[in-house]
Amino acid sequence: MKYFAIDFETASREQVSACSLGIVSGGDEGIQDKWYELIRPPVMDFDDGCIRIHQIHPEDVKDKPEFPSYWEEIARLLEGQVVFAHNAPFDMGVLAGTIDYYDLPDIHFYWGDTVTLSRRLWKDMPNHRLNTVAGILGFSFHHHQALADAEACAFIVKKALEETKAASLSEMMESVGLTLHPFSIKRTHKPVSLF
Repeated sequence: MKYFAIDFETASREQVSACSLGIVSGGDEGIQDKWYELIRPPVMDFDDGCIRIHQIHPEDVKDKPEFPSYWEEIARLLEGQVVFAHNAPFDMGVLAGTIDYYDLPDIHFYWGDTVTLSRRLWKDMPNHRLNTVAGILGFSFHHHQALADAEACAFIVKKALEETKAASLSEMMESVGLTLHPFSIKRTHKPVSLF
């Protein structure tokens, strides 16, 4: 079965400040396809704390396209799919806010959160941060690099499918009392703070 994992890094605490996006497709054989881009945010106001986390500086993205340049490809990948993210409300908020800000066409998919999934499935882990969960499950990666984080998220989904022996992604989520959520966009055309 096919699924996607995504991860955004943001320039600031503003929802509409994506500066990189990683997308991977996963399936029974593991990670199948990868997509990564640096993105120029609409406002080049980078927060020092965010830079310390992801190491993306304004000069890294100043000549990169803004999000709408990538939208057709992103929508082609995710339309009608099941998409996971670690702390998915954050990533879905960035995606929805950015789509709204640029007034891009709607997209339809279902999403799941691997933080809540891992909390339900592996309760004894010391914490359920992406690097902790992926590391304990056997995946080594460079944390806070969007493509690597998306790969780690997809790995967690693969391990959760194996652990639950589920025949579908919905069944996997339901086995631990969770559901997949329809992606939705609240059209406001105003940037929203993330914190």
